[in-house]
Amino acid sequence: MSEQKIVVGLDLGSHRVSALVAELDSDGRQRVLGLGTAPSQGIRKGVVVGFEPAVEAVRAAVEEAERASGMGIRAVFPNVTGDGLRAVRSEGGRDITGEDVLMVSGVARSLQLPPGYQILHTLPIDFILDSRGGIKDPVGMDGVRLQAEVLLLLGQASVLENTAKVVSKAGLTVEGLVFSPLAAAMAALQEAEREEGVVLIDIGAGTTEVLVVQDGAARHAEVLPLGGANITRDLSIGLGIGQEDAERLKLDHASLLPATGGEEAHFPIRQVGQAEDRYVTESTLSSIVEPRVTELLELAWERACHCPAARRPASGVVLCGGGALLPGLPELAAQIFERSVRVGAPLQQQGLTAELADPRYTPVVGLLHYGYRRLLGSADLADEPRPGGIRKLLRAMGRKGK
Repeated sequence: MSEQKIVVGLDLGSHRVSALVAELDSDGRQRVLGLGTAPSQGIRKGVVVGFEPAVEAVRAAVEEAERASGMGIRAVFPNVTGDGLRAVRSEGGRDITGEDVLMVSGVARSLQLPPGYQILHTLPIDFILDSRGGIKDPVGMDGVRLQAEVLLLLGQASVLENTAKVVSKAGLTVEGLVFSPLAAAMAALQEAEREEGVVLIDIGAGTTEVLVVQDGAARHAEVLPLGGANITRDLSIGLGIGQEDAERLKLDHASLLPATGGEEAHFPIRQVGQAEDRYVTESTLSSIVEPRVTELLELAWERACHCPAARRPASGVVLCGGGALLPGLPELAAQIFERSVRVGAPLQQQGLTAELADPRYTPVVGLLHYGYRRLLGSADLADEPRPGGIRKLLRAMGRKGK
């Protein structure tokens, strides 16, 4: 598929599976060709818990994307998430000699991993050349000792393998597993935000993902096992209604906005085991939803602030995912974080329809960005260091690399 300049992103969400097809035109720009979605089954909190149902959900989404795009899909870039993913900072360095070169990113990757984990991404934070830090790209610079600080994103090997097996069983080739918030960041963050500092919070159905970015580099990442499904569950228990009714009530009527005055709105609900509807007031609905949302936001912010970049006054916050659509959420988040907050939908690109300009589709659009950067060999926020970059550095310094 790479030779045809076609990329497919596959978002394996806990609520829906989405497949998005795009092509690279002659000017090097992406053009979206088609979208397919299917209700998510066999995936909970970002982890495969039912193999065959997950395979069928992937097949259904991909088949719809094939019909919409008129393209046969053979390979995809799936995302992965889950609270088993970890982010670890590491440093590595080596004196550069003419005969023995050890890539500094490789040294940084060589730390002992927790049992059962493997490296998913190696993301450069900073290069240090002869004690001079703050170097984003050392290629072409003179020096003797090169060091690197990197962020290693680790995933449980079983989770990564099961995700890849689901995609493979659906008849597809995995071109690369991508940590979901990295994809979302590539689609939703503006260049100024990446440089000045920003906290991305992606609120999905089963998980909430936190990514801190500054100076164009990912600095910290966390995945919380909380999301929109927890709000739905609270409504179901608190009001004595079924999960489907609670989900519909949340999507149609839940709000964090203050009451506007006048007569309070009443919404019909049907309690389990009751033949007739009864009504719930908007204040009762808010009293159930707001504490859970507040807890989620406070926990996400507490985890983000493990990274000094998030605590800088200039750092803003971008909310995405389906949870970002809850009315009043940006206002509540701004009050809790004491930061500027905006909702992050995918940035405009050729072929992007109004349907896709929605925070729920930010991860799958970001997977297209990741795929094309891999296709073109360019470095970006979510790309691993390329051996060729270090070798270019060494050639520019007049030394021979292995």
